[in-house]
Formats: sequence, structure tokens, C-alpha cells
Amino acid sequence: MIIGYVVGSATTQEANVLLEKKVRSGYYVTLEYDDEKVLGLVTLITTGSPLVDDSLNDIELVQRIKQMGNKIPIYMKAKVKLLCKLDGKLSQPDLPPVAGTPVRLATNEELSTIFSEGTIRIGKLIGSDVEVRIRVNALTRHLAILAATGSGKSNTVAILSSRLSEVFGAVLIFDYHGEYYESDIKNLNDIEPKINPLNLTPDEFATLLEIRENATIQYRILRRAFKSFLEETKEKLKNSNVNYNELNINFRNLILKKVDEVSKNEKRKDSKDEVINKIEDFLDRYSEIIDFTAGDVVDKIKIGKVNVINLSSLDEDAIDAIVSHYLRKILTSRKENKMKRKLGLRFPVLVVIEEAHVLLSKDSNTLTKHWAGRIAREGRKFGVGLIIVSQRPKGIDENILSQMTNKIILKMVEPTDKKYVLETSDNLSEDIVEGLSALDTGEAVIVGNIVRMPAIVKIDKFEGKLAGSDPNLIEEWKRAKEEIEEHSDVLNWGE
Repeated sequence: MIIGYVVGSATTQEANVLLEKKVRSGYYVTLEYDDEKVLGLVTLITTGSPLVDDSLNDIELVQRIKQMGNKIPIYMKAKVKLLCKLDGKLSQPDLPPVAGTPVRLATNEELSTIFSEGTIRIGKLIGSDVEVRIRVNALTRHLAILAATGSGKSNTVAILSSRLSEVFGAVLIFDYHGEYYESDIKNLNDIEPKINPLNLTPDEFATLLEIRENATIQYRILRRAFKSFLEETKEKLKNSNVNYNELNINFRNLILKKVDEVSKNEKRKDSKDEVINKIEDFLDRYSEIIDFTAGDVVDKIKIGKVNVINLSSLDEDAIDAIVSHYLRKILTSRKENKMKRKLGLRFPVLVVIEEAHVLLSKDSNTLTKHWAGRIAREGRKFGVGLIIVSQRPKGIDENILSQMTNKIILKMVEPTDKKYVLETSDNLSEDIVEGLSALDTGEAVIVGNIVRMPAIVKIDKFEGKLAGSDPNLIEEWKRAKEEIEEHSDVLNWGE
């Protein structure tokens, strides 16, 4: 179906089209010229009138023209981004279309050959019934899911993770707000947010205590004390039945005793005191996540499951400790498996970090940012993919965001966010980014190696409960009123 014709000048990247039928941004079109068929994407729609244009300054004349009613000539124009030739190779157009070239809507057959060849379905192209399937193998080059609040990030994560589990994938979601922990996602595997100190390295423990290497004496005391504690405890584990609950209770005294032992010959008593203060502070802050009964975190991740760690009850420091510890263990365990096939984590893992602007902030050096950066640089070689999710892209460290080769971007209206996303993306163009404001809830632009061409998609709706969904205020008020009235002997309604 012809929808219009090319007008004015054009390039091999873009053409202006005078429309005879209504279309919207995100529709795919084809242009046939120079014995080629070229696929285009409508990125902008404008309307106007030759009688009432920008040069008109007489309000009375506008009012008289307005009285003409339907006789006022109106035109619609579209800006079309030329994507590729439909030649099987999807090569770039060699020549621009000439004025008068017909433009028609792309057929389902034409679109299916480009967008339906991936591994798992994510949704449908806007304006058609063509399913969009993404290439799972490309996720090791990492993915950013970005959007304004309420635009469908949680739904996208739920659809993506559940369908990955259906192809036996292993997904690990760091559930910042508890959105997925009690959801209706199939193949769910809940993991408690715990750290076993026996699985920490001395360097990692020092980092959790915020003792840096430049604090030479403190760093030496802590490393020696913790190393001695680990060696002694692990030796006891070999030779006797150690009571892990007693370790939980006595950890403070045991580690402080080791600090006292290794610092006897240190001349500066204030360094020892500072280490003790930091240990005390650490144990006070992280007491709810330290657990000697917890196994190795890697052993808890199951293949073919959506593994979820509920972090909603923890503060930011504890969340940072949990996430960074898991990231380190996953990356090092996958490296170990690469070198020694029978050891380490035996299958690839895709890790999802919610609230990436908090944990991967460009303004602070979190433990999570260090290990996420390592995975962004090295993870592809070892089968560890990083998926970051955020409603504030401009708050994310640019070095990490720029390494997210793939992006699913839902509705985004904040100009500085759009500008930041454009600056940190090699595969996004300004016209596509400008169109993000026009997307409806659940609609997204998908770019990167997971699709052959930029895809404007209506993400499938997750059918089930997600805690991140907007609350139904009327229903919750009604339910609360009924509960209060039911217990009116205890609670006074309205008082």
C-alpha cells in the first residue's frame, strides 16, 4: 500500500515523504528505486498548511482562513530513516531516492526476514503482527534497559528473563525493590542475600571495611588477621565438627583476637585501633547479611531458572556488598571453569542489576561498579553477560554504559537523559533518540547485536503478578476499610 512520495532532496540516510495516508512514527516502509528495494523507518511526522505557514503574522487573516473550515488544504510529511537494502545482506543504500519515489508500508514477509530470526520472542513490531525475536548469544556483549519511570522496565525484565529460562538460560536478578521475588515468573529460584565470610578474600574483606591499600599499616594488619582467621577456621572444618551458628555468634571476638595477635609488633597503636573500629562498624552495618551457614553463592545459581536475590530489606551499603560479592564470585568462577573444565561455574550467567544509577553511579566508587566494570570488559570471553536497568541513564558511569552494546530503550522524555544515552551509544542515531518521547508505555527501541536492524517494538505484556506494578489505590483503600471495619472492636474507623 502506497502511503506517499519522496519530496525535495534526499540522502542515502534520510528522505522526506509527502503522505497521502496517515502513519505514525515507528512504522517501517519500503522504497523501490535504482533497481533496489530499500527499507526505511518513519522517525518523525509533521503537519502543516501552505495557507497557514510560519510566515503568516496576520491574526485576522488566520481567522478568515479558519472560517473556510474543511476547505483549508492540509499536508502531512514524514521523515524516513533509510536503514538498508532488502538484498539479503542488508547493505547500505548506494544512492538516495529521487523526488517522486513511491513509499509504501513494508509487508510482513519483508519484515519477518529481518526481525523474526532470533532465538526468543520479545514482542511485535509496532503497527504489524511481525514478531521480534532477539539473538540470545549477543547478550554476552551486555544490555542496557532504560526508560522513564512507569514506562515498562519491570515488564521487559520479566518477559526477557522468563523466556531466557525457557531456553535453559541462567539469569540472576539483583532485585532492588523486591519486584520479582514473589512474582508469577515461572522457573523462579529465590536466593537469600547472605555472605559467608569464609568465601571472602582478604582483599575483599579489606575493601568491605573501606581500608584502602594506601592505608599501609591498617591494610597489613587487617589482611594478616583475616588470613590467619581463614586458615585457622578452615583447618578446624577439616578436622572437627564446627558449629556454624557459634561462628556467627563469635566472629566478632575471633577476628578482633586475630587483629590483636598480628599487631603486637606494630609501633603505631592508632592503626590497630582504627582497624578495630572499622571491623566493629562493618559488623554493625552488615550483621544481617553475614552468615557462616550460607554456602558458596555460585552453588545457589540454577540453570534454566530465573534466580532472584531479594534486596528490598537491605540498605545501600549492604546491597553493594551483596551484589559486588556475587559479581566477583561469578566472574572468577567462570574463569576457573574456562581453564579447568571440571571446576568453577559450569554454565554462562546473565546478571541483571536494577537501579543501575545507584550501584553504578558515575559520581561514586561502589564495590559493585568495580566488578560490573570488570564484567563489562571481560565477561564476554567467559560467558558472563551484564544487563543494567535504570530510569536515570545520566547517573550511570559512562564507561560502563558505553560498553552496553545492546540497548532496549522505552519511553524517555528527559532531554539530558536522551542526550547522555546518545553520547554513550555507537549504534543510536539522533533521529531515533528524539522519537523516544513519542513511545507509549511498553513500546521500545531495540538496537545492537541482538537485532539485525533497529527495531521499534511493542514488548509483550507479562501475564502475572509483579510487585513493581502501579498500585490500585481504590482497591487498596477499599480492602483496608473492610479490614478496619472487621476489627472495629480494636481499631476505631475514622479516628
